Amino acid sequence: MELSENSAPLIVWMLFGISLVLVLFGGVRLAYSGDMIAEKTGIGRAWIGLVIISFATTLPELVTSVSSICLVKEPDLAAGNCFGSMAFNLLLVTFIDLFGKKRRLLRGELNRGLLLSGGLFLFLLLVVQVSLLSFRSHPLPYLSIGGVDLSSFLIIIIYFLTTRLIFTYGKKKPPASESTDGTAYDDSTLGRSLFLYVVAAACVLVGGILLAKTANSIATSTGIGQTFIGSTLVGITTSLPEMVVAFSAIRLGALEMVLGNVIGANLFNLIIIALCDFLYRPGLLLKAIDVNHSVTIVLVILMTCVVFLGYYSPPRKKFLNLGWDSLSLFLLYGIGVTLLYELRVL
Repeated sequence: MELSENSAPLIVWMLFGISLVLVLFGGVRLAYSGDMIAEKTGIGRAWIGLVIISFATTLPELVTSVSSICLVKEPDLAAGNCFGSMAFNLLLVTFIDLFGKKRRLLRGELNRGLLLSGGLFLFLLLVVQVSLLSFRSHPLPYLSIGGVDLSSFLIIIIYFLTTRLIFTYGKKKPPASESTDGTAYDDSTLGRSLFLYVVAAACVLVGGILLAKTANSIATSTGIGQTFIGSTLVGITTSLPEMVVAFSAIRLGALEMVLGNVIGANLFNLIIIALCDFLYRPGLLLKAIDVNHSVTIVLVILMTCVVFLGYYSPPRKKFLNLGWDSLSLFLLYGIGVTLLYELRVL
């Protein structure tokens, strides 16, 4: 369905509401089906969140970014959607403080593969940042193969290495944060769990795509720059599935699934950047996009560091039911959005 900025406001808002319902329904069912699959297979919630759940919740970003490249030829919107989603996804970790009923992941409970995945994610972000800046600074060399930046190849290789890494750790003794009795879903089978996952993923896909289209249709009438729109409004709306899954997973007590979904979704967003680089035929994607995206990348790097530092620090007194790490995430995100708004005309 094509939505233009001249579409009737009532129709746009009705479609926005329908898409919201689909995403809410699908997101809740994704969390439950993911928890069931983790129990039935014994793989572990961290890997389920990192790969299975994050793949489904990131489908709207995939379709939105690929459409921005192939249909409307807007590389800034494609890149801003992915980078903006990464920042907003990290903000979802604060849900553990807000809704976790004083329960949080501690250092000894974290899956080691998840920690290594976070480290590899930071490394890839730094590679993307250097590649982005190398096109604006002649002293910095940049490499490409067949019209594709070298960082895109590196992203794909490390992504599959990361999924293998956390799968290996997930098959070992489950962390203390997970239930080990294996009886929570005795009335369900693996086949039923997989069917529920597919249905939920379809709802998230359809609802997420429609949500992004209606949000973009509403936003473009404001005349704000594509970098700001992609990194905030479109990025937030395409991250709504991750938000619903995070809230539902916390209610299930699957805290590792929350962190796994956030890191997995962000890694998959980098895969989308790499895919868009392959699809963008006029040249190299990172050379074509606005240098202001480097602000969002720095924001994501800082927020990721805060998330993992928060799990390595002992619990302390909270302010408004939020730890220092959650407060820092809100502060960093607010500063980043403000900077992007100020730079929108550049």
